[in-house]
Amino acid sequence: MGFALLPVLVSVLTIQYAAAQSFNCSSSDPSTCHALVGYITVNNTNLGAIQSLFSVKNLRSLLGANNLPLNTTRSYAIPAQQVIKVPINCLCNNNTGTSSGAPIYTVQPGDGLYHIAAEVFSRLLLFPQIAAANNIRDANLITIGDKLKIPLPCSCDEVDGQKVVHYAHMVKSGSSLGEIAQEFGTNEETLARINGIKADSDLKADQPIDVPLKACNSSISGDSFDFPLLVANGTYLFTANGCVKCMCDAANNWTLHCEPSQNKPSKWDTCPSMKCQGAEGLSIGNSTAAGCNRSTCSYAGFNNSTIMTTLVQDSSSCSRTASPPSNDVSRINSNWDCLFILVLLGFHLFQ
Repeated sequence: MGFALLPVLVSVLTIQYAAAQSFNCSSSDPSTCHALVGYITVNNTNLGAIQSLFSVKNLRSLLGANNLPLNTTRSYAIPAQQVIKVPINCLCNNNTGTSSGAPIYTVQPGDGLYHIAAEVFSRLLLFPQIAAANNIRDANLITIGDKLKIPLPCSCDEVDGQKVVHYAHMVKSGSSLGEIAQEFGTNEETLARINGIKADSDLKADQPIDVPLKACNSSISGDSFDFPLLVANGTYLFTANGCVKCMCDAANNWTLHCEPSQNKPSKWDTCPSMKCQGAEGLSIGNSTAAGCNRSTCSYAGFNNSTIMTTLVQDSSSCSRTASPPSNDVSRINSNWDCLFILVLLGFHLFQ
């Protein structure tokens, strides 16, 4: 009797959740980028389990997205209801963005599409989206061991003419656009526009909203394999086949800071030279100063065999150098001092 009601239940849920919010991609041509999703852990777990669930290739990618130390291990404990940012590859196609290639989920005993969407992946997507991505006509007909593509929401769109890192943030009950905007350094108008929301009442608890995260400015060349390299505030990542570590910190004037990673490269035998020409051995991430002028060797990208660098000149501190007191002020102070001394001498002469 219970099994007879299951198709009816699934049909009801399909109608209820058919209006799943997707993230917009304005480009009509397919494009790819890196994005982030905010996964809320259902139970106590660890980084290794999250890495496996989302098919994240390298643990250090997960560490960088959450600004965790590089010596953090897969066994690092994560409590229930903790938000973990997960990096994904995003594919924009037909004006919609979804994760590309991963994650791939293997159906377990007792699984159903609703359970997979709502509980395993913590409502980052809805089960009709899983069904559509895998050409499943009957949500009741999935088999243990089936491999399912999980189409997580994402976007590659520019926002107000700026390239950003799109983040799928899970809306909490009672949240407002203003609170979300303040938390992530954006504004209400932008959030409302890119999500098609007119008022706080349009926000749906336990569903993702597209939040654009500002990325640090960089010197990446347009012909680099990793262009555009977008790193959101408070995160780091590895590029150039793992040879270079790049970090974004708003306190560093929103300027991307890159340095040699000391990692073993993934596709090269050894990491190529990372020194700037004409800088007497200055390597990526290092600076030299002459007076108030500073020269920094910055990462500029990579190709099949080379890591590109560029020497960036910064003289902004020159304008902040304190000016000496003006001659007029010094002269006035000296005149008053002389007058005071003459008055004292006159007073003693007439004693």
